Amino acid sequence: MKKRLRKKLSKEWEWYAVKVLYECNISGNPSPEIIDENYSNTHKTFEESIILVKASSFEKAYVIAEKEAKKAEIDYLNPYEELVEWKFVEALDCFKMFDEKLQSGTELYSRFLRVPKDISRENVISHYYPETVEEDEVDQNFILRNKNFNARPNSK
Repeated sequence: MKKRLRKKLSKEWEWYAVKVLYECNISGNPSPEIIDENYSNTHKTFEESIILVKASSFEKAYVIAEKEAKKAEIDYLNPYEELVEWKFVEALDCFKMFDEKLQSGTELYSRFLRVPKDISRENVISHYYPETVEEDEVDQNFILRNKNFNARPNSK
């Protein structure tokens, strides 16, 4: 009987995509002999991540996502021998999955952007997704995507 009840309950659970936010805090002093042209301490980095959780309601999805996000917090030394701490900030949004079966092409998350009619598509992109706009200089927030930089000591 327990098995049958568990099966019934599990069918009521649904998949949710929950957007969570992490903050990167860097502390300590960089090793002077390692500092190079890629080093910068002028910006702060946040990571927006969307995680998949199975829950019985939106409220439970937030609770589960927050627990999972806290488990994903990490500390490490960067290539400049500074302490990097990624800390969970909060769950920002929750999206109920409508596809019954998860497969390639399944929508994990969406949101609507409501903007004035006279705002151009280019301005929407540069405002909401500034990291996609190419500039003349290197964006230090995304330097960690540089393959050669990541190959340095302490980068793993």
